[in-house]
Amino acid sequence: MATIVVPSVIPSPAEDADALLKAFQGWGTDEQAVIAVLAHRDATQRKQIRLAYEEKYNENLIQRLQSELSGNFERAMYHWVLDPVERQAVMANAAMKCIHEDYPVIVEIACANSSSELLALLLALLSTYRYDGDEVNDALAKSEAKILHETLTNGETDHGELIRIVGTRSRAQLKATFSWFRDEHGTSITKALQHGADPTGYSHALRTAVRCISDANKYFVKVLRNAMHKSGTDGDSLSRVIVLHAEKDLKGIKDAFQKTASVALEQAIAKDTSGDYKSFLMALLGTWEWHLN
Repeated sequence: MATIVVPSVIPSPAEDADALLKAFQGWGTDEQAVIAVLAHRDATQRKQIRLAYEEKYNENLIQRLQSELSGNFERAMYHWVLDPVERQAVMANAAMKCIHEDYPVIVEIACANSSSELLALLLALLSTYRYDGDEVNDALAKSEAKILHETLTNGETDHGELIRIVGTRSRAQLKATFSWFRDEHGTSITKALQHGADPTGYSHALRTAVRCISDANKYFVKVLRNAMHKSGTDGDSLSRVIVLHAEKDLKGIKDAFQKTASVALEQAIAKDTSGDYKSFLMALLGTWEWHLN
């Protein structure tokens, strides 16, 4: 469910392109004007604006935005203006260059998308086909819970069976398997993955995958809370969650955040950010008041 507040009267893509050019001109960029246009247009409208801007002014809008904006605001806006599939592909490609540090980005994209979305992204960290139905085979769940337990207790480090199961089973089926694992062995699979040395580094990525599949909202709440730590804001992680989920399932994440942190996500972000970056995130959260000038 989208949280973007779209104005009742939408200017044409050409008019929006004109408004953006006006925001870029003069002694400094009018960042609030940029937010007023782009933060309140859906993916299709943003693509039309990009095409209209390039056609009218023979200039790439994304490149112009990158030259006009800076810091966390620039990076968040850059990802926001991209098509959803293109956005995730760009994030995944960047993460692959430093995979040991940024594997959660890859796992989040692989686990939080449907099989059709994965096919579009052509990701292969997990299988690019995962059945999306709600049917659960209880006997299979029990059997694969046993396989997972044997794999983990035998001290295996390649985790091939776990990767196969997590990468090909539906979320509903995996939740049933993880539930059987906990009931039969008195511990969660994520805790089981913590035991023993893992020279491959797979355990960290697999724990992330299991958490994301088991309860995506809970997982992203943790990402957001970690991003707004006392030691300083992790703007990349904060922007990633808001930008990737604003038009998809951010409401569930916001509700889970409120329940867990006893404070609204909007309040937490407003306290932890400032300036145009704060205004932009507030707009994506649906709380920035839009005025038609």
